[in-house]
Formats: sequence, C-alpha cells, structure tokens
Amino acid sequence: MPSAEAAPVRRGGSLRGAGPRRSSDFLEAAGFTDMPLAESAAGPTMRPGSLRGSARGRDLDSLAHTLFLRIYPVIAVVVLVTQIGIAWVNYSDQIRLYTERAKLLAALTASAVARPDWSTRPEIYRHQVQALTLDPAFRAVVLRNAAGAVVMSLGDMPRGRSWDMVVAQADLSLPSEPKPVGHLTLAISAEALRGNAEKQAILALVTSLILMLAFVLTLHANVRAHVLAPLKRLLLAMREVEHKNWVTVESGARFRASNEIDVISQAFNRMVEGLRTGDEAKRLLQELETAHAKLAEANGLVMESIGYARRIQSSVLPDRAALVSTGLEVGVLWEPLHVVGGDYFWLENIDGLGIIVVADCTGHGVPGAFLTLIVATALDRILHERRLRDPVEVLRALDSMVRVQLRQDGRGAVSDDGLDCGICIWDRQTATLRFAGAGLSLTSVTDGTVTRIRGAKNGLGYPRRAGEIFAVDEIVVPTSVETTFYLMTDGITDQMGGERRRLLGHRGVADILMARSHDGLGDQVAALQQALADYRGSEARRDDMTLVAFRPIPQSLSA
Repeated sequence: MPSAEAAPVRRGGSLRGAGPRRSSDFLEAAGFTDMPLAESAAGPTMRPGSLRGSARGRDLDSLAHTLFLRIYPVIAVVVLVTQIGIAWVNYSDQIRLYTERAKLLAALTASAVARPDWSTRPEIYRHQVQALTLDPAFRAVVLRNAAGAVVMSLGDMPRGRSWDMVVAQADLSLPSEPKPVGHLTLAISAEALRGNAEKQAILALVTSLILMLAFVLTLHANVRAHVLAPLKRLLLAMREVEHKNWVTVESGARFRASNEIDVISQAFNRMVEGLRTGDEAKRLLQELETAHAKLAEANGLVMESIGYARRIQSSVLPDRAALVSTGLEVGVLWEPLHVVGGDYFWLENIDGLGIIVVADCTGHGVPGAFLTLIVATALDRILHERRLRDPVEVLRALDSMVRVQLRQDGRGAVSDDGLDCGICIWDRQTATLRFAGAGLSLTSVTDGTVTRIRGAKNGLGYPRRAGEIFAVDEIVVPTSVETTFYLMTDGITDQMGGERRRLLGHRGVADILMARSHDGLGDQVAALQQALADYRGSEARRDDMTLVAFRPIPQSLSA
C-alpha cells in the first residue's frame, strides 16, 4: 500500500505523452510499505464499502451529467455567435449592394432628365422617371428644382428613417451651370432582403442546433464508452482490492501509452501486483542498499587506486629546479582536470644543455595518464640511450616510438591516440634557444611585445596513410635576459567564461602574462592560475592545464 510519505510522481500532472513506464518507475512512485493494521498518524485508512457507491456508477453518471452541462452552453454560444456573425455579414453585403443599385439608378435618371428647361416642361421627361417604377423594389421618386420645390413625384416617399427602405439622391447638373439645377430622390424597398435574412437566420439557427445536438450526443456517447466504462471497471477492481481480493483491471484492448486511463490502469495493476507479493518492495530496497554499499566500496577502491596513480605520475615529473644550473629561471603550472591527467612536462640538464619538453596527450584522466608514462619512457630512452640533442630529431624519434608502442605503424591499428609536443633546448654557452613543435607553440614576451612561434600543425603518433611523412622544422629563437618564454598546452587557452561566455584564447592568456612579465616566474604562475579561475567563474574546466615558463638568469645572479 502506498505510504503517506511516499515521494510524489516526478512526471507532470497529465500523463499524456509520458510513454510506457517500467516496473521500477511505478514502484518508486508508489512508495510501497506494509499494510497498516490501524489508522496511521497521517489520517484514517480507507474502510471497506467506501467505494461501493462509486462502483455502482452513481458518481460517474454525475460526472457525465456535469460534463454535458459544462460543455453544451459553451458550444451553443460559440456556434450561435458564429452563425449570427455570418448572417450579419451577409445582410450588410446585401444592403450595400441595394444602396449601390439605388445610387446608380438615381444617377442615370438624373443624367437623363438634366436639361436647361427641364423644370418648366417636366411632362417631357415623365417617361424616363416612370421607367424607375418597373423595378420590383421601387417605392417612390421625387424631383425637385434648385429652389427645393417639388416638380414631379411618383409613389409615397417615406418620412424619417425606415429600416425597410433604401434612399439614394442624385443632383441634376448642367455643364453651363455652376450649381445643380435640381435634385432627384429615389426610394427602393428592402423588405425582400430583410425577409431573406430572416429565413437565413432561422435556417442557420436550426442547423446550429442540430449540429450542436449531434456533437454533444456524440461526445456524451464517447465519454461513456472510452472514459466512464473504463473508470467503472477500475472502481470495481478497487472495491475488490479494498476487501483484499487481488484482482486486476482488464483493459479489453491493447495498451496505449497516450491514453491516460490505460496508463492509470497499468499502474493500478502493478500496484496490486506489488501488494500481492508483500515484501517485494522491502526486498528491493534492501537489495538497493546492498548494491549502493558495494558501489561505494568499489568507488573507494577505484579512487584509492587513482590516488596512488597520481603519486606515481607525480614521481615521474621532474624537479622544478632541475635547470637552475643551466642558467634558467623556471616556473611550472601543472594541474590535471581529474586526479591524474594527460599533460606531461620534462626538465633536465644534460651535457650542459637545458631540455624543456611539454606534451599534451590524447584525452585526460586515466587514459591520458597511461600515455604520459609511454612518453616519459620514450623520452628517457631518446635522451639517454640514443643521446639525441637536436629538437627535430627528438620529436621524430618520439613520434616513431609512440606509434610503435601503440601499434600504429601497421595495418589494423585500433589506437587513434597521440600527443601534441613542444621541445626547447637551451645552450648556456652560446646563449641560443632552439625550438621545435608538433601541435604546440612557443610564446615569448619581451618589453610588452608578445610573439607566438608556431610549430608544425600535425601531432605525434596517430595512424597515417602509407607514404605520409612527419614534417617538423627547427627554429632558433633570439634570447635576452628581458625575454620570458612560455610553453603551454591548449588546456591553458581553452578557458570558457567572461561576460560574453567565450574562449579566452592565446591573446587573453598573453595579456595576463604580459601584465605580470616583470614579476618572478613563480608569482606569474600563481597570478595566471588565479586569473584563469576568475575568468571561468562558475564554468567548469575542460582539460588538463600545463605551462612551463622560463627565462635566462642574468650573469650576476647565476655566478
């Protein structure tokens, strides 16, 4: 039985369009508990017989009667107003046509009568005026001279405004006279038009009543067949369940998810099934709690393993002070998106050369961290076993070794992974900096000027077509004690935020670095990290972030 504290169904008040539901949906919505033996604190339970009147159909008949009384007046008013509006429009159009015809007849007759001596010899034009009487709607015509005296009249001209008459006037004008020499007034009857309008109104009323009656009867029959009958079956089943007879509702047709009564009936059947099984809901809840405990334990083990993986990855990263002996001041920002990440950097003094490598491997989290271990192992072999010192050769060797490790150098390769990498080699003896990049760029700031030195567009690794060659060039970069260099991954520049919610980009990062270019590199890194957090605001980070900043130490400081 649903408990008083059961959570409400999370779907909307209407079930239309909700679609089929799973058993778990209804169990969760119903919140089954054991059947109480006494009245609960929330209120008295339903007693046997409380549904008897509803099951007999008295309340449902009242519902049908209420629907009939509520719907019929609305439909009647809408239809009648619509028909009256249509009749009025038709009547107005006919009146307009009658008026235009009267004006046309008056104008033609006035034009025929208008002569210089028309008022002295009116009998000459009597035939033209009498021709108006041939119109079945003719009622009266009056000819007046310029002074307003009646010269000729036929019929009885109505006095005042009559709804049965249409009156039109026309002036008798001569080209030689500036003013009209007389006036003609014509009246025609609109009784036929009014009679026709009354017939149309009566016909429209009768038709509307027949249509409304047919509509309401059809609606009433369909409500009884598709609403009241299923509800009666549902109430009868509820009455049986009230007496603990676990019966279900037979819909009599296939289930339709768009029909609310079908959905309610199915929910009722599932509720009955849940009540019949007794402790089913309690058992499911216990299993859920057990599964939740196991999941929490598994999650703890996974997080513990990832935490230990971070210790391993951090131990692989070099010491930040590894290049002090080469005459370089170094600042590092390394912040994975998750506990571990796919960004990696290498700092080492080999044979008096300062070697700086920044790599951005595919993905982040655990997959990216695996790739960083491959990159670290490959760099160690390249620099110490193969003793390569040329940045281009180092990138080419790293590309080859990564592709071999991921089995991307043959057919049927399943790995589509790789990395973007930039390498700088600093020679203190000659004060030269050599750079080569594959997907990464080197940024320098000197006296308020920002320069971006781009590497090759293609990254390292990734399957290639047959015959495709990895192309990368070495760039010798001018150096000075006032120049600061920055090697960073795209996780630094791809910061979404700001008032307009857009990417910060290289230009935005360069502006932040340039504003603090005279500070120590440690302070610059801390300021950059805070500025990026402020720019993002409530936006979440998207990728791992790695930046290595370095600049030559003045001789006075490095002695």
